[in-house]
Amino acid sequence: MTRGRLADRDAVAFGFSALCACIGVLIWTLWVLPVAASVRDADPVPLGRGETVELRAGERVGIWGSGISAMLGTLECSVSGPDGAALPQRGGPSLSWDDTLWWMTPKRGFEQHTQFTAAHEGVHTVTCIDSLDTYDGEFLVAGDAFGSGSIGLGRTGGNDFATGTLLAFGAVFCLPVAALLPVVILVRRRVTRRRSTRDAERAHESWTESPEP
Repeated sequence: MTRGRLADRDAVAFGFSALCACIGVLIWTLWVLPVAASVRDADPVPLGRGETVELRAGERVGIWGSGISAMLGTLECSVSGPDGAALPQRGGPSLSWDDTLWWMTPKRGFEQHTQFTAAHEGVHTVTCIDSLDTYDGEFLVAGDAFGSGSIGLGRTGGNDFATGTLLAFGAVFCLPVAALLPVVILVRRRVTRRRSTRDAERAHESWTESPEP
């Protein structure tokens, strides 16, 4: 590979590294840290009791659970709006916060169970129980880590990935790549430079060596 092509590839790699750094900083600033802060500030409620939260219309929040009930999947929650109507809930994507960022959850043992969106502004009531009425646990209402919608990727954009999955993956992928890629390039350049210098010295020695009589 020519030096010019290597330089072009390095420029693209450095650009990709800078892009990853920007994306990583945005994900952590606008998503990871706010969600973690909301979980930290929320007060856990024992199963069987209700929790009221004031929400704006269109605001999306998550219901987080802990304990044996949440671990076994017997945790069931219901949400009612200001008018008393039940609100639908949605589960998380296959790859979510709990798979890559569990260590950022301030309250140990809590994982997001579902999410819901407020249809109207006002006080919403969240109640969680153990469906078997056997196991204990707690729940809290905090920021949503699941996200909404999906983004099409691939050559034709036909492969849809949940927004929460992309955020959870990008949070642990972008910044390490942004830090490691320039190091790899600089190490490769140094190795290439040493090899070129050594080859040049050998060629020079071979050229200046006097032939034996």
